[in-house]
Amino acid sequence: MPTVRENLALVRVLLDEPSPQQPSDRILFELFSNQVQHHQTQLQNSSAQWSVADWPLNVSSAKEDYLITAADFGKPFMVYTENATDLYQPRIEIPFAMMQNADQFYSGPRQVYASSDNNFTASIISFYRKESGWYARVTPVPGGSATYRVWYETLPGAPQSLSDTPGLTPFHHLIRAQTALAALPYCAWGSVRLEDKADLWTVKTKALAMALGAQVTTFQAQFSTYIGTLMQAGIEAREGFGDAYLDSWSSGVGILGPNQF
Repeated sequence: MPTVRENLALVRVLLDEPSPQQPSDRILFELFSNQVQHHQTQLQNSSAQWSVADWPLNVSSAKEDYLITAADFGKPFMVYTENATDLYQPRIEIPFAMMQNADQFYSGPRQVYASSDNNFTASIISFYRKESGWYARVTPVPGGSATYRVWYETLPGAPQSLSDTPGLTPFHHLIRAQTALAALPYCAWGSVRLEDKADLWTVKTKALAMALGAQVTTFQAQFSTYIGTLMQAGIEAREGFGDAYLDSWSSGVGILGPNQF
């Protein structure tokens, strides 16, 4: 897997080996990092969980709002109960709601009574952001201590150093082509520069832009297909036939599988 340093060297090859520092390594690093972060954001906006992590939400009696301390917290997609002392207790998923809509899903007392046995009482969890960070609001207010496991998509991040290896290895060629295309205005080839030989510089940059643009179009189509197929259906229940079809809701051989909802 190529590092950022190796990718930037290949970007210079795509640019037909421009003069040293034209563009500078700093400019190329910034352009390359922007492309990496852009593509990570595209993946995060797909239907699959591309880069995820989890964080324990420990609630206590009479406390409604909790600061989320996970530094890479992005978008939550699942919360469920977790009882480390009872491995046989089933996990129960807790739905999300916006704070102003929580009363449409829960209409009981604002706080449940305090009890050491009154653990998993959350009906709704609302995530919101303030200046100090992300928070989770538990409805109703807990009456005891409990732990909920919050799964979230991590924040898209750009490379931090030349030795980093971006996680988009199958599409480094796309990122390199897009970086090279964005770097053209900063390029010079010996005496062929915008300030000295503008006509020759324009001809060369236009030719490179056409070649790089064709690569970007081809590679982007592959990337779009990859995003569209990140989450594919798995094994489905066999379709029922005859009496089995009529009894499908009870026999489990009907036409509705877990990937069809």
